[in-house]
Amino acid sequence: MNTTPTEAGDARVRGRGTAAAVVLAGLLGCALLALGVPRLIAGMMVADSQDIVWDLARGRPVAPADLEGAIAARAAATRWEPSGERDTERGMLLIRRAEASAPGAERDRLLADAAAAIEEGLSRGPVQPYAWAALAALREQAGDRRGAVDALRLSMLSGAFDPDLMVWRIGMGLRLLPSMTVETQALLRGQVRKAWVMAPDTIARLGDEPEAGAFVRRALDELTDAEVADYVRRHGRK
Repeated sequence: MNTTPTEAGDARVRGRGTAAAVVLAGLLGCALLALGVPRLIAGMMVADSQDIVWDLARGRPVAPADLEGAIAARAAATRWEPSGERDTERGMLLIRRAEASAPGAERDRLLADAAAAIEEGLSRGPVQPYAWAALAALREQAGDRRGAVDALRLSMLSGAFDPDLMVWRIGMGLRLLPSMTVETQALLRGQVRKAWVMAPDTIARLGDEPEAGAFVRRALDELTDAEVADYVRRHGRK
């Protein structure tokens, strides 16, 4: 079968197009591999110490040397791939390391390092309500009430409807109430209502405390029909 000049030209064009596509696919694959390798290495660096994080979450004792290793692993992993969650995790580990240290300059340094790590993590991944809560506690401990209020506000705004966390926020918020804006006080009353829906007995006990009673009662006076309906759905009683 004879091939016309036009057909031969079309075949050459298709061949060049196919070759270009192969080259492009190869370059794309190399780029994806280059992006994936740092993430893989970072993940491998912290994998061995992940059990330590779970042990701490379960309230199990962890040796100071193991804590140091977990902290160092996360610092090294960050040099390969920055990660907001890994930074805040390192900050939480530093808090535990500080708690295991005697009061003094070393403990203060560890707590300052913890705050810096959590702030760095939150700058990369701000939707971390537990990390904001931890930062609020660190700032309150350091005497920075304004900064503590700001972090507590962002913890409330970033979610996590965990009854224990909400009750913890309420306790801190009541201590910081004089430093709060009207808007943040309203957010805190919202925490009281949400916590009441999920854990009414806890909020009832809090309302019996002299300093908290008036604030809790005002918050419950603002219950919406939807919140009351949610309460009845969960507990079967009003």
